Amino acid sequence: MRLHIPFSEIPEHGVRIVISDRSWLSDDLGEKAESASAEVQLTKKSEERIEIQGALQVELRLICDRCLAEYVFPLATSLQLIVESPDGDRHWRIQDMEGSGDELDTLQVSEPVIDLADILCQQVYLALPAKQLCGKNCLGLCIHCGHNLNDGPCGCHKDQAANSPFAVLAGYREHNKKK
Repeated sequence: MRLHIPFSEIPEHGVRIVISDRSWLSDDLGEKAESASAEVQLTKKSEERIEIQGALQVELRLICDRCLAEYVFPLATSLQLIVESPDGDRHWRIQDMEGSGDELDTLQVSEPVIDLADILCQQVYLALPAKQLCGKNCLGLCIHCGHNLNDGPCGCHKDQAANSPFAVLAGYREHNKKK
């Protein structure tokens, strides 16, 4: 399937593109992807402006930032943006759009061609969480022995806590709880 689409090849009534494989993913995303699909509608607003609306779904194998365990992250996101090519004196100038800035983004391209794979990959990267966690309650690794605390307690942290310079504060807290 061709994913570089010239503006001139998009009909006035638009075109719907359905991709049900991982071919549009970049190499690094493709290595992590379990599955991927995208469905987009390209609509010609003018000779220089194309609106892209759609949705994509990807299941990625990620590494948890706390416990370093691999987990599957289901990502589903929608997209709505305008792709605009330069037009003489209007080149790279912000244009009035239908809708507000919160509803639509504008992507300026140097030539009137839509690189759909690149746009979809950007949307995946933007939808990834900043902190990748296997679960909201991930306990992470023991700071002393490196044991994954999601698998159960390691036992070493209690011995290490007694040797900590903050052990006095922990004892003080326990003493106040008894009152």
